[in-house]
Amino acid sequence: MVWVRGRKNMLANYKHVLPNATESERRKIARQSLENYCCYIVDFARLPNIPPCLVESALAKDEHFEAIDRALERKRGLIVVVMHFGNWDLGASSAALKGYPITVLAETFSDRHLDKLIVSAREKLGLKVTKIEGTAPSIIRDLRSNRLLAILLDRPMQDGGGVQVKFFGSDLVVPAGPARLALRTGAAIVNVAFPKLRSNDLSISMLSSFVASQEEDSDHNNKDAVQKLTQTIMDEHEKFIRLHPTQWYMFRRMWPLD
Repeated sequence: MVWVRGRKNMLANYKHVLPNATESERRKIARQSLENYCCYIVDFARLPNIPPCLVESALAKDEHFEAIDRALERKRGLIVVVMHFGNWDLGASSAALKGYPITVLAETFSDRHLDKLIVSAREKLGLKVTKIEGTAPSIIRDLRSNRLLAILLDRPMQDGGGVQVKFFGSDLVVPAGPARLALRTGAAIVNVAFPKLRSNDLSISMLSSFVASQEEDSDHNNKDAVQKLTQTIMDEHEKFIRLHPTQWYMFRRMWPLD
């Protein structure tokens, strides 16, 4: 790998994820992770031009979707928490083509042209894209309309507004948004990951773990409640990453205090 900063960040991250591995083993895992991410980028670029039936068939409607259907019966929406893992855009697109109304909460890229391309591609795949800046009323309406709200959580924070958790045994601060939304709206949370099975086709599987539903209008400003719920979310995603460490794409320092 010639990307010096990305390589250093990945190796620092994998020291936490794989503390018992040798440096050589961690380098191999990091290289495979970057290769898998490149496959994800290629898939994402191709997705808008692939027949919808092929995108939908990437995921079978199995027990994972049956659990989602049961959660949606409460009519309070569903918060889908994902990480930069596997092929989350393919998983979301396959679900959208199955008829699930999905809102994706996304960051705005500094390059406006790139940002417009990515938003356009996701909208073409049936996803509603909402920007993360100043969106609270909009996403609460979406949840109360019984939509799925997808949020990427592995964004380490240093500027306040987050919640401190343990992740692979070390402290870090991550966004409190999913927990606050669940406590405020009563929406259930499902942690989801879509590991890619093969590099040369649209083959993914699905991992999911539900968090107990919250009571609507719970105190979403209660720091203890927010921290406890966020910790539960992070614990579940830690399990996913342990299963497939090469499928986690984290090129910035997850633990900034290293």
